[in-house]
Amino acid sequence: MSFIRRGCSVLLCTALTLGLTSCGSSVSSSGGWSESGDTFQMAGSVSERIKNLLEYHADMDQSQRQMLERALANEGEISHADYLTAWGNYRQCLIAKGYNPPTMRLINGVYIHQTKIDTSGMSEAQQDKLNRDVDGCQARYVLSVDDIYRLNVANPGLYSNPDVALVDCLRRHALVPKDYSVNQYRAESERFFDTDVSDTKTEREAYTKRREAFSFDFNTLQARTCVDTNDSSLLIDELETWKPLS
Repeated sequence: MSFIRRGCSVLLCTALTLGLTSCGSSVSSSGGWSESGDTFQMAGSVSERIKNLLEYHADMDQSQRQMLERALANEGEISHADYLTAWGNYRQCLIAKGYNPPTMRLINGVYIHQTKIDTSGMSEAQQDKLNRDVDGCQARYVLSVDDIYRLNVANPGLYSNPDVALVDCLRRHALVPKDYSVNQYRAESERFFDTDVSDTKTEREAYTKRREAFSFDFNTLQARTCVDTNDSSLLIDELETWKPLS
């Protein structure tokens, strides 16, 4: 879901979170990479996940529903064409509601799942409406398609916890040592947020410095895919700010 923090001119809008975890299960992790035991799966298979979304998310537009039904006939895979179309439909939905086109940034074919919003000059009522409109357009046109597409790209284990999914992605592609754990990733994440960036001049410089807290290389294409798909907030500096109203 998206949210807006009032009182700021440039904001982070967290996008595309589906909380549906019914019919999931907990799986044993190999090598002790997830010491906290949070390897809960959102479903037993991608196809099962799609069926759950079709059943429990009745507010989907027919276009999104048809994309999911095509995926069911294609071993659970959303085509990249459908993925891009779904995001385009979300974009057009907001434009139709009177907003400027939202900023969207692809990294290796996957959209950053955050939005930087400049709400300066907007009233509290306008911000509330924006929040509702963003949520509504997401749910109708892209939310479920995006969920399935990201599972296929970087979370084949269907882990509901994004930290677990990200570490699993890094390990599967040999971007971190075999003993790299979720706890280690979380410790590095804390250092990322705690890094002193007072000596930097731009947001890009600040994020570049913060990313040095991680022991894996953010510059490799596959690492960027793992991160963008599971925690794109770590790449938010690459996204332009969206000013919804002129």
